Amino acid sequence: MKAKEFFKNISPFNNREDMSKALYIIKKMLAFFLIYVLFVGIGEVIVIGITMAMGYDPLHGVLPSVDVVMLMKYYGFIVFFVVTLLYCKLFEKRKLKSLGFNKKVFDYFIGAVLAVVLLVVIMFVCCVAGVMSFGGFTSVTDVLYLLALFAGFSIQGSAEELVCRGFLLPSLLKKTSLPVAVLVSSTAFALPHLPTVLEADPQFALIGVINLYLVSAVFSLLFILRSNIYIVCGLHSVWNFVLNGAMGLSVSGSNSNENSLLNFNVNAQNILSGGAYGVEASVVTAVLLGIAIVVLVKLCHKRGIKNGF
Repeated sequence: MKAKEFFKNISPFNNREDMSKALYIIKKMLAFFLIYVLFVGIGEVIVIGITMAMGYDPLHGVLPSVDVVMLMKYYGFIVFFVVTLLYCKLFEKRKLKSLGFNKKVFDYFIGAVLAVVLLVVIMFVCCVAGVMSFGGFTSVTDVLYLLALFAGFSIQGSAEELVCRGFLLPSLLKKTSLPVAVLVSSTAFALPHLPTVLEADPQFALIGVINLYLVSAVFSLLFILRSNIYIVCGLHSVWNFVLNGAMGLSVSGSNSNENSLLNFNVNAQNILSGGAYGVEASVVTAVLLGIAIVVLVKLCHKRGIKNGF
């Protein structure tokens, strides 16, 4: 194959599919990186502009409070969402339905309930094991901040699901098997999280990476099983909010939230609690996600779902 033809095939700026599976995977991963780079670049410019308009000097480290910075970070995922939609529309010529947007909006609440159930089970096991303890309800809570945080997590979780599940997974399923599509889309999901998770101690970093792939597999199987994106948006977004906003614990290695509804104390820094990274690097979470995958795979087989969305 000539070099010109090779680069034309893998270019994310066209909708060509007549190529080997390997080249097709490379093409879609390049599209993912293109979307991600545009998101980071445009997002940085917007955040800098907003903070400067607020009277701060972000270029010299003069920033708003930590809470405001975190909210700006999560709301910045609007750019991720919009860039993904535009890419799918302009270059893949796809309609919203092919991205998982249909009439099953109520599935968002099903995903939200699943997130709560999973986290309650994880915290229950950790508390019974003695690695964590419940310290009761907090006395002072900024309700407006929590509402803003919920909206921010909703945007962030939905944007990540749109690019990894709505865009990437169905695109891959056109040319690859379901296991390969789930593995590749899970790799795309894990990559932006690696800089944070790899800062943890080796044992927690390893479990954290494994859990990234496991939770991504859960998202992918739910997306395919329910044929919509709402259920994974609800699961992802509410998981993050309940973990941080309600329980005050770390999400993907971020700082704990002192303005949460509940108090949970970490009594032991081990693989059951997830250490400083949090329960997302816990073996308890890994086991529960593994069980969820087995159940979802059986449901897919029962419904005759082998490949496709």
